[in-house]
Amino acid sequence: MTEVNETVAPDAPDTAWIGQLAPELRQLVETKGYRSPADVVQAYAHAQRAIGAAKIPAPRDGVWDEVARERLGIPGEPAGYQLARPQLPEGVPYDEAFEQAALPVAHKLGLMPHQVQGLLDFYASHQAEAFATMGRTRNDEETRASEALKGEWGPDYSLKLTQAARAAKYFGGEDLVAFLNESGLGNNPHLIRAFARAGASLAEDTLKGDSGALQGLAPGDAIRRARELMARPAYVKRDHPDHFDLVDQVRTMFERAYMKEGD
Repeated sequence: MTEVNETVAPDAPDTAWIGQLAPELRQLVETKGYRSPADVVQAYAHAQRAIGAAKIPAPRDGVWDEVARERLGIPGEPAGYQLARPQLPEGVPYDEAFEQAALPVAHKLGLMPHQVQGLLDFYASHQAEAFATMGRTRNDEETRASEALKGEWGPDYSLKLTQAARAAKYFGGEDLVAFLNESGLGNNPHLIRAFARAGASLAEDTLKGDSGALQGLAPGDAIRRARELMARPAYVKRDHPDHFDLVDQVRTMFERAYMKEGD
């Protein structure tokens, strides 16, 4: 009797469950090579474990724990923040004190390095804009003051400005002049008028001297003194800082030279 060997074919995968899926899900199953629902469940379990491993614990009382800080890249201490100092326009100083005061606060709050950098960049931008606004305001004030005083003083504008500057330097020295220029107070028309009046009085007292000395000056001596002053380069150069002082002195000398007896 002849024996017949029967070969048993392996069970074909059950694909009926795939037919119940939406087309996009069927495509996913075929792409991943899932043969059964069990394969899908196993892949999902692996994905969940991977997500859980990378998950950052929620902060307690608003504070990250050490594990979360390490995963977020927060340094162990405030000095560990590696920050790029923002570029500021020329003349705007960097606020080193603000940075040193802000880093401990940022570290305590658990800010990540890029967040701290963003805040620092924003503060620097705000600081630069404030500086620019202050400069524009000062320029506008200077223009308004100049126009007002030019309209008030007319052709004597340059002379009175010189007198004002002379008075400020005489009474307060270079420190006062620097303060007025740096603070913008030197553009205040009320101060300029006050210093101009003081400068005019100062010129009169300084150039004419006391009344006795003036009365004792002979007309010829006064004319010679006037000519000596007129020979100085500053007398003919209107932009020279001593120009208007010399003009005042020359005028005073000529007034004395042609003064009538008894005046």
